[in-house]
Amino acid sequence: MEVHAEFLEAGGITTRYLVAGEGRPVVLLHGSSLGIDAQVTWMCTLPVLAQRFRVYAPDMIGFGGTPPAPDGRHVQRMERCFYVRAFLQALGLERCAMVGHSEGAFVATRLAIETPGLVEALVIVTSGATAPRLGGEADADWSAAAAAVYDVAGSCTTEDDFIATIAPLSTTNPPDYLDVMRRNYRAARNSGQFERLTEASFKGDYKSYTRLQEEMLVPSLSEITARTLLIWAGADATVPVARGVALLDLLSSADMHVLGRAAHMVMIDRPRAFNRLLMDFLDGENAQ
Repeated sequence: MEVHAEFLEAGGITTRYLVAGEGRPVVLLHGSSLGIDAQVTWMCTLPVLAQRFRVYAPDMIGFGGTPPAPDGRHVQRMERCFYVRAFLQALGLERCAMVGHSEGAFVATRLAIETPGLVEALVIVTSGATAPRLGGEADADWSAAAAAVYDVAGSCTTEDDFIATIAPLSTTNPPDYLDVMRRNYRAARNSGQFERLTEASFKGDYKSYTRLQEEMLVPSLSEITARTLLIWAGADATVPVARGVALLDLLSSADMHVLGRAAHMVMIDRPRAFNRLLMDFLDGENAQ
C-alpha cells in the first residue's frame, strides 16, 4: 500500500501528514521525543492499517516536516490537543478512531474525553504521559529510566551518542528504524528541535511530569465512551506494565494486551503482533 505525504493548514501551521488507504478513518499520533515523527513511529503500522482503513498520521507541531509554533518554542501537551483538533477539522473528519503512542496518547485520550462524538475508538500505546504514577520506589525506577533515554542535552550531543542513548527504547533496533532516527537527529540539529527539546526534556521529576494527566485525564477517564484498547510493552522500563494496569483500572470499559520482548517502540519490536491487535480491535472484533 503506497503511503503519500501531504500538507494542510492546521491552526495556522503548515502540517505534514502521511495518508494511505480507503475506508473508515484512523488517526495515528506519535510521541514528542527527539527524532520522533510519524514516519519512524508508524513505518511498520500505517501500510498494514491502510489495507482496510483510511489512515492519517500527522507530524506533530515541531516534529518531522511540521514546523514549530511561530514563536519557536516547544508546544506542550494541552496545546497539542488544540492543534490536533484543528488538524481533524481541516481534514473534515467528524468521527474517527485514534491511536496514540507515548505523549500522543495523552492527546488522543483528552480528545476522547472532550469530544466523545469525535473519537469512536481509542488505542493507548505504552504511554507514560497518560498512565498514573504508582507511588514510592516504583516511580523512582521508571523515572530514572526515562531520564536516561530522554537526556537530550547530556547524552545526545553527537549522532552516535544519540543512537546509543535511545537504544533501550527498542529491543530490536532494526536498521531501517535506526536509519530514519539518524536522519531525523541530523534534521533536529539543523531545525532547532534539539534546542527546544533540551529545554523541555524530562529530567526525572516524575511528580511534575504526571501532574498534568492527574489533573486533566484521571478525573474523567471513567467517562470515556469510546471503545478503548491499551497495548503495552513488557520490557519498557520507562513505562512499566504496572502503570498500564493502573490506567486500565481507571477506565470503565477497556482491554489491555501486553507484548513481551518489546520496549517503548513496541510497534517496531513486535510489528506483526501489534498490527494484528490493532486491526482486530479497529474491526470491532473485540467490542464485546
